Amino acid sequence: MITCNGSGNPDAVVLGTDRRLRALSLVTEEEGALIRAYTDKHPSAMKVGNVSVLRALQGDTIKTYFLAGTEDDSKERGTFREFDRAKKIMAAAMKEDVGELAVYIDTLDMDVETLIDGLLYGNYEYNQYKTKSKSKVLKNINLITSSLKSKDFNTLCYVYSSIYEGIYFARDLVNMPPNDMTPRKFVDTATAVCTGDNIFVEVLNKWNLEKRNMGGIVSVGKGSMNPPQLLSVAYTGDPESRDVLAVVGKGITYDSGGLSLKTRAGQLNMKSDMAGAATALGIIRALMLLKYPVNVLAVMPLAENIPSGMSYHVDDVITMFDGTTVEVKNTDAEGRLVLADAVSYAQSKGAKRIIDLATLTGACVTALGSVRTGMIGNDQEFMNRFFAAAAQVNEKVWQLPADEEYERQLKSRVADISNVGGPEAGAITAGLFIKHFIQENTSWIHLDIAGTAFRDKKDENGFYGATGVGIKSVLRLLRGDK
Repeated sequence: MITCNGSGNPDAVVLGTDRRLRALSLVTEEEGALIRAYTDKHPSAMKVGNVSVLRALQGDTIKTYFLAGTEDDSKERGTFREFDRAKKIMAAAMKEDVGELAVYIDTLDMDVETLIDGLLYGNYEYNQYKTKSKSKVLKNINLITSSLKSKDFNTLCYVYSSIYEGIYFARDLVNMPPNDMTPRKFVDTATAVCTGDNIFVEVLNKWNLEKRNMGGIVSVGKGSMNPPQLLSVAYTGDPESRDVLAVVGKGITYDSGGLSLKTRAGQLNMKSDMAGAATALGIIRALMLLKYPVNVLAVMPLAENIPSGMSYHVDDVITMFDGTTVEVKNTDAEGRLVLADAVSYAQSKGAKRIIDLATLTGACVTALGSVRTGMIGNDQEFMNRFFAAAAQVNEKVWQLPADEEYERQLKSRVADISNVGGPEAGAITAGLFIKHFIQENTSWIHLDIAGTAFRDKKDENGFYGATGVGIKSVLRLLRGDK
């Protein structure tokens, strides 16, 4: 919970510190003397980016002060840097087992939206399967200011709380182990949450998929005892408009590679291969609270890519929903197959703008690491707007080239197209495979979140697991559309 100028009894306080120690006017004389003595002894506590912990005994209780340095001699500015500062403050608070935190934002010299964003980003943990675990998530964050109107500030807090409701929901889905998060369990979770007069849920089971000739989804899911599904959730925020943005998310609930089996190391954390679908559903969850006047169709192809006697093979030729024939040269290039059927389905439902999100390629991780999401598309103006929206909410993307020469690598001798383009430019050719299924009058963006959707090692703030990347960017894009 995040509030503005609320009452309470915080057990910890965040104060910005600089050479003039202006923040001391907000605390008692005794507290000010303690802080001054500490900063005199530790001048580095005032340097921007540093967060120092000062504990003081007050009666029978210990009160904690987080001193966030604001002195900055460099010329480097920007919200990405401030976002990292906010995440560091939250990491320190969680480490100290803080229950309620008061943040004197006027002392921090930070963009307010970025501060809220960073605090909420870090206030999360996943311990559903730990039998003995005490939650470190803060119950309340109270933002204290005299420089902003309470009404505007409370609105801002509600917006970001709603956005993070969607992000936390998506993170929980991705963090769940694959024996519990099957295609059917994903559908059941979505149908339980996505309710309302302006929400329409449709589920296509294996029989429905076969009947509609969705060869990509059916083939990928053939090897598993958990049959594939196609879930679509329509949010209608503007019933007078026919404009629909489709958000298509790859939902491979576990990816072993199929018969093109991954190595043991390659299978680690492959529960996260449905992060695109979780992102799409997280966007819907946030929109249900935000009530934006937009129309969004989330399409989530769900399957397990498991080897068995029923699995699809290398050299198979499969027929997709739009009639395209595809030669399978690698069963571990399965994500693009389910996405191809899904984007075709979204267009059949009237979507003229599509954003697909997928943990698609290791090649994108090699190129961009875990810092930026790879982007490719067919509409430069649409991509420019998305790039700007992502930067505004502290998510980093990078546009990849889409030259015709890359597309030629997908040619097949026996079918219309091959599902892999060779060893070079794998992230690009994977995206261009999906482009083959995009109609000429449809604006399309592909986001490869393979490196950004899941942290398999703790970052500098101790954050581990699913990130929910992409939700903020899409919501900001939608917010800007109206």
